[in-house]
Amino acid sequence: MPVTPVPVSPGVALVTGAGSGIGAAVAASLAKARYTVVCAGRRADRVAEVAGAIRAAGGAASAVPLDVRASDQVEAAVAGVAEEYGRLDVLVNNAGVFRKGEILTLSDEAWRETLDANLTGAFNCARAAAGLMAGQEPVAGKRGHIVNVNSGAGLRGYPTGAAYSASKFGLLGLSDTLRQEVADHLVKVTDLVVAAMVESELSNRIVADRLPASVVGELVRSLVALEGPAVVTRLDLGQLPPAAP
Repeated sequence: MPVTPVPVSPGVALVTGAGSGIGAAVAASLAKARYTVVCAGRRADRVAEVAGAIRAAGGAASAVPLDVRASDQVEAAVAGVAEEYGRLDVLVNNAGVFRKGEILTLSDEAWRETLDANLTGAFNCARAAAGLMAGQEPVAGKRGHIVNVNSGAGLRGYPTGAAYSASKFGLLGLSDTLRQEVADHLVKVTDLVVAAMVESELSNRIVADRLPASVVGELVRSLVALEGPAVVTRLDLGQLPPAAP
């Protein structure tokens, strides 16, 4: 009887904010594509639960508690991935917070927390991951791929969203700059703009017809599957309006 070849893993992926919503869906989708997934997030119990579900479904996953705002924690987490797996092929910068408030009443704490988590955290992770990726052997014509999960708030501001929009506009600029700086190292950078209502803990608004978080997971899986020099620099995920009754 012919022997069915065992699919080869495309590599190792680190997903931040993997304890729920989009992050958990991205981790599950990459695991289905046979990536070894490192689920990272501040809530140790939640990322451990997501990693356990992936393993129960036949995938390869581990969990690491991580506060992306702390650069020392990020450096240690990336170093741990390198030590355990030898390389890092994909970073998905998904960790973030949403603090709503009009500018005239927005507190210093809410402003700092949003910028620290959504922008500085992404910077910390991208810097550490790109540094590792740049020195490893290329696979399928690339050394690594960084996907920054952005928002429609990164393209336009809106009332009560000053801190969130500022952080996401900054993420767009970070993505554009990083992409140019690491291109010669065969590291790709994609800014994934989720401008649709997706199932997530970031917003508690009651909205019908939210897209399942798995939609974003499938998009990320498709983005990182591109081999060679091809890269989607920015992808905008929108949503059709509800059908008329």
